[in-house]
Amino acid sequence: MKLFATAAVAAALLFATPALAEDLHITIQNNTSTDLTELYVSHVGTNSWEENILSDDAEPGASQPVDIEDGRTTCEYDIKAVFSDGGHAEFRNQNLCEVTSFSVHD
Repeated sequence: MKLFATAAVAAALLFATPALAEDLHITIQNNTSTDLTELYVSHVGTNSWEENILSDDAEPGASQPVDIEDGRTTCEYDIKAVFSDGGHAEFRNQNLCEVTSFSVHD
């Protein structure tokens, strides 16, 4: 009986524990007049940009799905968009858990 109780408690804890990591899936909308060529998304507080997650260039007005698969259980990210003309835009402290799309704008 004691073994059964221990197993039941272990099973309850297993299902009550939240997931350790959740991937985020959003759509990036290029609302600029220049091709979007790179997109970097890093956890707030990180001192460097993660890898480029944009699979193809996004022309002005185009949208593209992106996945953030960094293994973190966080919602707050900094975003850096790089354009074909060499310019870039940064968007700080973005809560990406509350949105399904993100607009890159001038």
